[in-house]
Amino acid sequence: MNNRIPKRVVVEESDSEDEDQRKFKRRRENQPTQNITAPTPTPNYKNNNGNRRMEFVNGSIVRIKLNNFVTYSDVEFRPGPRLNVIIGPNGSGKSSIVCAIALGLGGGPNLLGRQKQLGDFIKNRCSQGYIEIELHNESGDNYIIRRDLKKEGNGSEFHINGKTISKNDLMSTIKKLNVQVDNLCQFLPQDKVVSFASMSPTELLIETEKAININNMYENHQELIRLQSNHQKESTTFEELKKNLDDLVKKNQSLEKDVDKFRERQKLLEFVKKLKRKRAWAIFENARAAFIKAKEDKEQSEQIVHNGELQLKPYKSIISEQTKSIEKSRKEVHDNSTKVQQIESEVSRQSLTDGKLVIVIENFLAEIDGIQLRDKERKIQIARVTKDIQDETTKMQRLPNDEDTKRNVEKLNREVKDCNQQLGELEIEKEARNRQYNMANQECISIQREMSQLNNIQAQKLEFLRNDQRDVYSAYEWLRQNQNQFKQKVFGPICMEINVQNPEHAAFLEMTLSFNLMMTFVFQSMEDRETFHNNVIENGKRLRVNTLVSRGGFKMERVNNIEDFRSIGATHYLDETFEADQVVKDAIMDSIPIFKSIVFDKRALNNEDSITKHINSFFTPNGSYYTTYSRYGDRKPTTRVSNFKVAKWLSGINTDKKDELQKRFQQAKVRLDEEKLSAETIRQKQNQITATQRNITEERNKCNATIDDRRKCYSKIQFLARKLEELNTEENIEEEEKKIRLKLREVYGKRAETLSTITNHLKEYFKSMGTRDHSLITLSRYEAKLRAEEDNFARESAKLDADKKRLAELVKYLDDCVKEAKRLRSEAEKMVGPLTPEIQEEFKSINFHSLEEIDSEISATETKANFIISNNPKVLEEYEERKREIQLIEDRIATRQRELQDNDKRMGKLREDWLVPVKEFISQVNISFSQYFKAINCLGEVHLGFDEQHPDDYSKYFVDIRVKFRNEDSLKTLNAQLQSGGERSVSTMLYLISLQDLTTCPFRVVDEINQGMDPKNERMIFEQIVKSVSSEGSPQYFLITPKLLHNLHYSPETTVLCVFTGPWFMSQKQWNEIFKRIMEKRSGHPQLQNDNNNNNNNNNNNNNNNNNNNNNNNNNNNNNNNKKATIQEEFDDDDDVDDDNSDE
Repeated sequence: MNNRIPKRVVVEESDSEDEDQRKFKRRRENQPTQNITAPTPTPNYKNNNGNRRMEFVNGSIVRIKLNNFVTYSDVEFRPGPRLNVIIGPNGSGKSSIVCAIALGLGGGPNLLGRQKQLGDFIKNRCSQGYIEIELHNESGDNYIIRRDLKKEGNGSEFHINGKTISKNDLMSTIKKLNVQVDNLCQFLPQDKVVSFASMSPTELLIETEKAININNMYENHQELIRLQSNHQKESTTFEELKKNLDDLVKKNQSLEKDVDKFRERQKLLEFVKKLKRKRAWAIFENARAAFIKAKEDKEQSEQIVHNGELQLKPYKSIISEQTKSIEKSRKEVHDNSTKVQQIESEVSRQSLTDGKLVIVIENFLAEIDGIQLRDKERKIQIARVTKDIQDETTKMQRLPNDEDTKRNVEKLNREVKDCNQQLGELEIEKEARNRQYNMANQECISIQREMSQLNNIQAQKLEFLRNDQRDVYSAYEWLRQNQNQFKQKVFGPICMEINVQNPEHAAFLEMTLSFNLMMTFVFQSMEDRETFHNNVIENGKRLRVNTLVSRGGFKMERVNNIEDFRSIGATHYLDETFEADQVVKDAIMDSIPIFKSIVFDKRALNNEDSITKHINSFFTPNGSYYTTYSRYGDRKPTTRVSNFKVAKWLSGINTDKKDELQKRFQQAKVRLDEEKLSAETIRQKQNQITATQRNITEERNKCNATIDDRRKCYSKIQFLARKLEELNTEENIEEEEKKIRLKLREVYGKRAETLSTITNHLKEYFKSMGTRDHSLITLSRYEAKLRAEEDNFARESAKLDADKKRLAELVKYLDDCVKEAKRLRSEAEKMVGPLTPEIQEEFKSINFHSLEEIDSEISATETKANFIISNNPKVLEEYEERKREIQLIEDRIATRQRELQDNDKRMGKLREDWLVPVKEFISQVNISFSQYFKAINCLGEVHLGFDEQHPDDYSKYFVDIRVKFRNEDSLKTLNAQLQSGGERSVSTMLYLISLQDLTTCPFRVVDEINQGMDPKNERMIFEQIVKSVSSEGSPQYFLITPKLLHNLHYSPETTVLCVFTGPWFMSQKQWNEIFKRIMEKRSGHPQLQNDNNNNNNNNNNNNNNNNNNNNNNNNNNNNNNNKKATIQEEFDDDDDVDDDNSDE
């Protein structure tokens, strides 16, 4: 299109802080910036002819500036007065602009559904930031609203035109401008889009009333709901009070007969009260008597304990003297025992020394015997060695000459080598034959395995059923055992009845048939089906299986003639690819028209598009192709392509492959026999050569043995000669024996001394043992006497302890008696009062004195009183209380009746004030909504709905949106069950646009509402938005989206703002200069250059635009695509651009 569109570019700064970015920021700080505290003159926007001026409506956003907000470091941009399309990649910061508008105008984080605290909106590694929004003021200077954000404490401050204000003052100001950031009909952020689209009709009415803001419509509705709820509660309470009053009156009337009897009962109860008063004092008197008796028992027990303590004193003195004597005797025993132990230790030590000396003596004697024995053995060895040397010399002389033997061995070695070479060649040939044999044998085994697998297809299917479909497997087993119960043959499940030879065809068929159909049992009569149901599904095993009755005689009607497609690879109709009983085939084709599908081979791989135009369902080696047509609109076709998987349930026995395998098996068997015969021939040759080699080896071994014997004889003679020389060396035996005997005499002397010492110690040991035994006897006498005295002392002590325990029990019992008497006296005084002479006279007047008599009379009197009136003992009290309650309820009923009458009058007036305007408004919305739906060739209506059974329940009023997107459908209520997500999005947007036509607000924000729409609906909605906001006096509109369709219709009132991320984008000023130089080179396009210069003048104050402005023009001005592509190429080749001067 040729219309010029105002453009803006918003550049977001990256979070990373490296050295290059810091240099970039320092260059940016040198650029001039605009004073953000002074109101900006509202720019003029003209169309192409320059004859119509677009004005900002009161409260529209003129300028937005962000500092350290989310991903933005410092950005400022100016939206247009009408439609503003904010576009940019996902995550670039589009929705952050929506957040800034909401927070900057007093909203809280809860409106956005993102971060929970204000501090989370401040850029990372920054402690504070601010949002500055300039709103148009038609009666004076613009409002510059600034909100300072602080990360510490999540605090914020509000300013208007530099003056600090409270949040309430700010909300009052923006309320006058009719700005409602909490109204989803006016402000719809990205994270609330789903919430709005999923609103109930009642919630939609509430949000609509908020958006209207006419004649206090929302407030009146809420007040009506509140009054109606209160009216219901008050009415319920009023009826309950009336019912309660009737019940109370009836109850009092029924009690009047019992009141007279009550007084008689009161007299009896009064007498019972006197008896209980006397009973309390009678109980006290019994307790006082028990106290006196306990006191006497205690004094007697104290005397007994005193006498017992006096008797124990002599025993303590005797036990003390005996204990001292025992300690003295124990000390004597301990001293003697210690001395005995010391002597034992010394005797043991001396005995150990004597043992060592004995061992030394024995060693010396053994050494002398060894010296004599060695001399005798040396002489014998000399004679033996001399004889061995003579024998070996004689043996060596009898052996053959070494030279002849060695030559014979070399000859034999050559013969053995020849045999080994022949055996090696035969072994190589044998291994080759074995490999051929193993290959043939392995081929036979492999063929047998394949044949076994082919024969076990049915068993595999049955195993799959047993593991995956237990009910179907159980039904199949039952059917095999009970086939005789049916009149005609029963088939099933279908997967067990089908045989597909080609695995590829099996995969195609399994993709087409549903899983439930493959697990279905097929019957030829309803009677057989009922028999199966009774035994398997219902009254019998209660298995969950599918069944159907084949109607038989199915007539198929082919859609396409396969002969027309033979040239491009058509091979079969799908129903021709498998074998099955005709009953099963009829049942399958009656359920799924497989006879309409055609199977192609690989020749069709390059012709799928042309085949799709003629055949709706076909198969190729790449998978399945299924074409459907839309039920509404232009009925465009949609082809679904599915890759096939290996068939699990429908693979069958391939008879051709089975014949081929049998032929291959016979050929492999012949080769196996040939290789076996060749291997036997080679084995016989190996045996002959091995026998020859064995004989040669035996002869060679004999020669080698002869050579070894001569070598061994020579070595043994040399060894014996050296040994004989060593034996002939004489040893000085006598001198060595003399030295040993001198040492032996010295050891004998030491042993004599040791034995003498041991003898002396033993004498002293026996003496100490006698003294210790005498001390032990004395100790035993003392201990026996002590035990006797201690036993006497223990008996007397136990007796004294028992007496003390008895005394303690008596003391405790006396204390309990005192406490009990005091408690009973206190209770008696509390019940009766002090025992005055008057009370004593009253007690004397009662002829019952003992506690038993008093209790008996109390029981008899109470029984008599209970018989007089037993159902309601508090009848008189209840009667008087209920009488007072009746009077109170009558007063409350009168008050409630006056309140209900006042509430009815107020609700009637408020209903007229609310219902008439809202009906009128919904009617106007319906007109706009219907027109918009008519423009997209659909039908839509909006009505005010309510609960017809409860028309006075104002909380159940709702917006009833009915839509129709297809000609064959009727108008249906908009909900998630009847319409798709795209249809609901279209309806929601058209409803918002209809509200915009009828309501006044300065601006609206919609974030990514086009997500989920198909291109057709998205294009229609965009055109309706452009049309609705292009008229004079229309409010400002912000549409946030990550992408736009090509060739959209834009009006001159549309402003496109592009958001890009990163610091390496040049400034708008640099882009303008470069674009100007490029335009100068293209003198053939002066108008394009002038338009660009005008656009540069409109954006001189924007410090955050980037070089992607040209890309945005490519999306919005499709008629200049080729022209701008050339401009971009020249820009890429421009050598005058200095990257070091690029700014953010």
